[in-house]
Amino acid sequence: MKPTGNKIFDQVSNIVADESYSMNTLRISFPYEYAVRTINLNWHDILFAISQGYMDHRVAITHAQAELENDVYPQTVLDLACISQDEAVFPHSINPYINELAGTMDEEKRRQSKDKIMYILLKRVYEHGAGLDDPYYSDPLNVAESIYHDFDFPESIIRFAAWRFNPTNEPNLGTVEKNTARLYDYWKKFLDEQHLAWA
Repeated sequence: MKPTGNKIFDQVSNIVADESYSMNTLRISFPYEYAVRTINLNWHDILFAISQGYMDHRVAITHAQAELENDVYPQTVLDLACISQDEAVFPHSINPYINELAGTMDEEKRRQSKDKIMYILLKRVYEHGAGLDDPYYSDPLNVAESIYHDFDFPESIIRFAAWRFNPTNEPNLGTVEKNTARLYDYWKKFLDEQHLAWA
């Protein structure tokens, strides 16, 4: 791929091309339609999600086509929207477009992408499970724990995602079922807070 001159975006593009996802150890993915129903998705969110394999690179074309419904859009969006799904077999064919559009996002929006994608993942797993064949990951709490590790141990999800390792001062509720239900209550509270922040 031809370098764009932006060191960070070129590095991310190389990650996409190599499919070596440093934050998606379980290879979880979610549909574009689910993502846009969950958060106000911007181009840096898409770049981040694609770079870690949470969404297929071709969703960028779908997003560009959706943005054509706006009255004003940059030429890059039109160019990307005109690429057919068949033409975009390889990520490098659309990476320059995604990089350019993501580069227009301000620094605050770039910083938020990681939290927004983590929220989508945790919401999806909470509602549907991870869809993984491994029996260990049929338990959503195990998946949440893996996401906690992948996203560098965020404090915001420690109450339900790090329960094996994080000592709690809360009383034992008497049964495994009740203690587990409390973890899911914490999870739901997190999702409700994130919904208010990103919807």
